[in-house]
Amino acid sequence: MEIKKIKIKGDIEVALTEIPDMLDFSDSACFGLRHLASNVRSDNRRSEIITTNLMVKELFGNGCTLHHHNSGAPYLVSEEGKDVPKISISHCRGMVAVAYSDKAVGVDVEQIEERVMRIRNRVQNADEMQHTGDSIVLNTVLWTAKEALFKLIPEEGVDFAKDLQIHLENVDADALENRYLATAYGRSYNMISLLVDENILTIAFE
Repeated sequence: MEIKKIKIKGDIEVALTEIPDMLDFSDSACFGLRHLASNVRSDNRRSEIITTNLMVKELFGNGCTLHHHNSGAPYLVSEEGKDVPKISISHCRGMVAVAYSDKAVGVDVEQIEERVMRIRNRVQNADEMQHTGDSIVLNTVLWTAKEALFKLIPEEGVDFAKDLQIHLENVDADALENRYLATAYGRSYNMISLLVDENILTIAFE
């Protein structure tokens, strides 16, 4: 498995890998994880689950396993009782992103596609729409920022348009990297968006 690691800031890193079109489930590494996706009908979703768990073992060792809270948020457990980082996970077509740090972090990765324009009215406030306009890139940055921020904050029942504000004043659609701020429930957060191939990768952290 080829994993690309990106140093974000301090101890914050993001690991990326491609999801293969077809996984060889007879391979010894995959075989030991098949039970995790035994009840999943979708071939794509099965590949997603297996690839993500293979990444976790590659990044953190065989004694580290991936679990999920009732909310769906992922966390790591070390069978040896070692300290483990906090993580956030995102998938898009053909890719898995795993962000990890000593402190809470949120990540989202999305392909730059026109379909993002169909949801903008539901997730953006008037000020954000003024900044994103007709730019598919900026609308994708906005969407990934809200998803990453949502994964970071503790609140539930979040209204993306009303409760999460992304400050896009200095965000450049042509830049390979953008650093900006976001606000949720009166708290300020740091955001970094990267252009990775044809995807926008966004990380949220305090």
